[in-house]
Amino acid sequence: MNRKKLKQKIKKIISSLIVYSLLFFVTVRFYDYFKKLKKDNFYTLTADIKHTDELKSGAFVRLSGVDVGIVSKLELLPDFSVKVYMHIDNGILIPDDSSVAIYTDGLIGPKYIAILPGGSIDYMQNGDEFEFAQDSVNITEMIEIGIEQFKKSKEK
Repeated sequence: MNRKKLKQKIKKIISSLIVYSLLFFVTVRFYDYFKKLKKDNFYTLTADIKHTDELKSGAFVRLSGVDVGIVSKLELLPDFSVKVYMHIDNGILIPDDSSVAIYTDGLIGPKYIAILPGGSIDYMQNGDEFEFAQDSVNITEMIEIGIEQFKKSKEK
């Protein structure tokens, strides 16, 4: 076999290994979360949020940067706000004075719900609703505002 064909064969093998490895890790990640959707493995919390932007059902719910659940459903309310239903892993205790906010994973990544823990010794129960919810911040609008402020400061 000549050298060129051998190099091509090695490249194909390495490429295949990379693709199969990525598929394996993605499959394991999703399997873990779908396994948690069993009825006895989670409890449901809700929050009313005015602007959810790109938040989608299936988005992660994080507490101190750790995935503790998923967004199970988004429901449009008569006042045009959105009720967000979250499935939280059993065993995760969330103080009842906690709040939630919608963040973006990185600069252009997917949206997720961040739980900002309070200091109460009482914990939320199945069906409870967060009393305070921060709307999603639109990154594009923030960048545009920053550019405008920069231009104004240059004019002075």
